[in-house]
Amino acid sequence: MKLDNAKRAGVIKLIYMLIPLLVVAAVAVIYLVYDVKDLSSMVIAFVVLLFFFLVMAVFRLNYIIFYAAPDKIVVRYKALTPFNSPSNSVQIKSNDFRKYELKTRLGGLKKTLYLYLQSPSGLAKYPGIGLGALKSGEIDKITKALDLIIAMNKKMG
Repeated sequence: MKLDNAKRAGVIKLIYMLIPLLVVAAVAVIYLVYDVKDLSSMVIAFVVLLFFFLVMAVFRLNYIIFYAAPDKIVVRYKALTPFNSPSNSVQIKSNDFRKYELKTRLGGLKKTLYLYLQSPSGLAKYPGIGLGALKSGEIDKITKALDLIIAMNKKMG
């Protein structure tokens, strides 16, 4: 099974870039065109941008490629935030995969996937992967694929 949220991630990335641009443009128009020299509009714009960037950081929306097969699980993800966008990848042999947790916070708006694998030193937990940019049907597909791999591992071992 392969899942890729490129279209939705593109729209979210566009919104992430457009909102700060619109706020800065609005302040520039107020300052230059209407000749308002009061700093209150700049302070309001700064607070709006600060709140916007805080919300972006809290939800940790990602562009995600998820691939699950009988031999391996691969999750590649990249943060959609403009200033914090390292690419990350998780690759687990299906035989080593043990369990997963899907945690939801903020009334179900923030969803995080945690993957666990069996290592020689015990159960290892990968860092959380933000799934907030996925539709609930896509998250269901991921959990079904992971449940299937867990069931296959229990049958074999």
